[in-house]
Amino acid sequence: MSKWDDFKKGFGDFADKTVGKTKELTGSATLKIKIANKESDRDQEYRRLGKLTYAKLKKLNGSNSAELTAKISETMAKLDVIMADITALKAKEDELKAAREAEKAAKAAARKAMDEEDEEDEEDEEEEIDLVIMEEFNEARREADEEYEKAKKAAEDIK
Repeated sequence: MSKWDDFKKGFGDFADKTVGKTKELTGSATLKIKIANKESDRDQEYRRLGKLTYAKLKKLNGSNSAELTAKISETMAKLDVIMADITALKAKEDELKAAREAEKAAKAAARKAMDEEDEEDEEDEEEEIDLVIMEEFNEARREADEEYEKAKKAAEDIK
């Protein structure tokens, strides 16, 4: 290969890595923001529940007791939904993290295998490596999807 070809290949690899890393960081940041928002909602509902519970206990003998009990039940139901959403979002975050790790491991294995091969076998080896990467990625994705579905089912069971 000429120096120009080496340069083009190196620059192309750099550009691919940069784009991939940008997408990865954007996806992670989005999930982290959604989780933080849900946790904030959860904390707000906990505060509301605490205030309602205090009012209920203070007016236990009053006529407002049934209304407060209804508000407490409503707040607890909201909390259950929020907690299920947080669980589902965290499962999704774990799924993405596992997929990224599997992809990195597959790429590292592919790079190592390429270094050990002669230039004559390089094109055939790249095709095989792409298949291995896709198989490993698909396996990691299936495992992450299973974990997500379990979390989603657990969240639905809470409801």
